[in-house]
Amino acid sequence: MTSPKRPFRVIVVGGGVGGLTAAHTLLRANIDYVVLEKGVIAPQKGASIGIYPQGSRVLDQIGCLQSVENECYPLGKSINILPDGKIMANSDFFAHCRNYHGYPIPVLERRRFLEILYERLPDKSKVRTKAGVVDIIDRVDGVKVVLEDGSVEEGDLVIGCDGVHSAVRSLMWRNANATIPGFITTAEKKCEWSCSSKTRFTLLTFIPSALFCDWTALVGLSPTLPGMSNCDMTCTHYPARSFLVIGQKVYTFWFVFFKNPQRLHWPSSPRWSDADAERRALECADCPISSTQVFGELWKTRLRGELVNVEEGLFDHMYFGRVVLAGDAVHKMTPNVGLGGNSAMESIVLLSNQLKRAIEIHPGGHPDAKIVEQMLSEYQSLTKERMRKIIDFSNLASRIQAWDTPFHKLLSRVVPYLPDTTFAKQAAQLIKASRKLEFVKLPKRSVTGTMPWDDEVKLAMHERKAAKGESTISFIYTPIVGLCLALSFFFISSMLSA
Repeated sequence: MTSPKRPFRVIVVGGGVGGLTAAHTLLRANIDYVVLEKGVIAPQKGASIGIYPQGSRVLDQIGCLQSVENECYPLGKSINILPDGKIMANSDFFAHCRNYHGYPIPVLERRRFLEILYERLPDKSKVRTKAGVVDIIDRVDGVKVVLEDGSVEEGDLVIGCDGVHSAVRSLMWRNANATIPGFITTAEKKCEWSCSSKTRFTLLTFIPSALFCDWTALVGLSPTLPGMSNCDMTCTHYPARSFLVIGQKVYTFWFVFFKNPQRLHWPSSPRWSDADAERRALECADCPISSTQVFGELWKTRLRGELVNVEEGLFDHMYFGRVVLAGDAVHKMTPNVGLGGNSAMESIVLLSNQLKRAIEIHPGGHPDAKIVEQMLSEYQSLTKERMRKIIDFSNLASRIQAWDTPFHKLLSRVVPYLPDTTFAKQAAQLIKASRKLEFVKLPKRSVTGTMPWDDEVKLAMHERKAAKGESTISFIYTPIVGLCLALSFFFISSMLSA
């Protein structure tokens, strides 16, 4: 099926944040690839995406960061509001974050962000649109992807970046169970084993595997009109409901989260119509979202708005054979913290680093099935460890913002009494543990952070040990957990990825 003379080739399914990031990273790794998108690039959907410093560092490496920053004003204040419109907290988190990491947190329209990733690709012929996947034939010596139009793409690895309703994931499950009966169980798919209330009221909410849905959200954008903030974020708290509003240059992005009466599970989550969105918007039209506005004013001037399910979860099996999953297809979090897009980029960076190393050390630059298996097993282990932390804190932020229980409400009221730098310092523990591309030099920025990245500390330690002729001790990062770290994600919740 494959020729030993052909270079190692990656087939990326999905042209969203993960898929387009993969196009850039594989290009710079000198790995042959194709991106398959079932629709079009940068569709008119969603609202905003916030790029945390770990995402900005990667964008800096692939030459997209400046274009992204040009779309935004620097973020100003992070403001928390009570149901009566009174301000209960006002933070300079964004300024502290830039001071610690050297990067701001740009927020821009998600559609425009995808446009930038696509526009900055030097070879757009490797991105195929209207290329829906209908089958994956996975063999020891290679993989074949069959498309809706009957055409075929052949390669050595498939990366499924096709979102929460991933077709690649379903095909991978099918292939896995055909090869090893019972390998993917209904418990993993439906999360039946972990739906008790025991996990729902702890400080650190350990989310079960697979996909479930506790929240529904109105998501959209409106023009930023005179008198409206063009740089601040506000979070308004209500019992079982919360509002997030982010003002920017051209658009104001908004999100309204509603607690579902009961937990829903994949694949039975409902689809919502425009009438459903209108009904939910009317329920909260008179709710304050700033000191001068109610939500109904944003809804009436909306350019785009829809009602969506807010899925959460982390699948146990992230790969099988020559198929591996990344982004929302395998690790999905609530958007209240805004780490979804950043997490997709992190997964792609890890895979790209592993592929680059495997191809360089393998004879002929063509890793065999055994090497691919070892590489994907390591990817799964590292990704699950990292994403577990991110998903759990995103989950907690959602519940604090919407006063899910009296305990979560109490946590939100603690915020004004903590030092202003507390949240940025604690959030930095998670941010600095991210990865960058190992094979691309990081451009030197005019503003550098005061808090070193974990990989930089590890490299410096290794170099010092090597210079002294001493054995190198592995650096193990253990993030700070507890109340302050949990609250940090509540406080920086503006960075939404719809």
